[in-house]
Amino acid sequence: MSIGLSKLLKARSYRAVANVVRRGYRFGQLQHIPFFSGVGDSAWVIYGLVRALKPAVCVEIGSARGKSACFIAQALQENDKGKLYAIDPHNVNAWNDVGSEDTFGVMSGNLRKLNLSHRVEIVRKTSTVAAVEWNVPIDLLFIDGDHTYEGVRNDWDLFSPHLTKFGVALFHDTIWEVAEVDEQFRRKNMGVPSFVEELRRAGFPVITLPRDCGLSMVQKAAGGVPLKKDEG
Repeated sequence: MSIGLSKLLKARSYRAVANVVRRGYRFGQLQHIPFFSGVGDSAWVIYGLVRALKPAVCVEIGSARGKSACFIAQALQENDKGKLYAIDPHNVNAWNDVGSEDTFGVMSGNLRKLNLSHRVEIVRKTSTVAAVEWNVPIDLLFIDGDHTYEGVRNDWDLFSPHLTKFGVALFHDTIWEVAEVDEQFRRKNMGVPSFVEELRRAGFPVITLPRDCGLSMVQKAAGGVPLKKDEG
């Protein structure tokens, strides 16, 4: 083996070890940042989807302190491709997680702490305003903003047309009407379950994981994306 090749292999080995160390550090940080997010361990499901799908463009509506954004960004970093557009006005509103506050600075700080800011563009706007000039195909769409029926339907109507053929939409908080939930947390204006149920009844493929208030995956094609070419 030549000296040059030996040095090259050693350099690659050092880089590989360094990448593993950085990855482990971020995972450790992810576990200890106080996101106060209802997404809970379902963030790992989102992370896994991003790792598997290798999306070029992800969009999330509703970021708060950035838990889902950080998990998505970590997966994008490991994929060595892709970008997340995180849409949220970051104002104090009825759908913030525990301890409502202006979360822009908190989310920005969490991304910096993990050295993932370059993977995320924070879009400090409402989804309605952000959608006006949106014209980019979306591979993964995470809807977790305004949880009223009108709000979640509006987000779907605005952004689902941009989903790619095998693109996936995720909805959080989908099992509130069928799960055992502490009555003090129930909301009369929680509209996510009703809207996602409408999609299911209309033939859209829906898979729901009954954890962390429900995470549902939906494809935008009623009946699902055909897996065979039309032979007619």
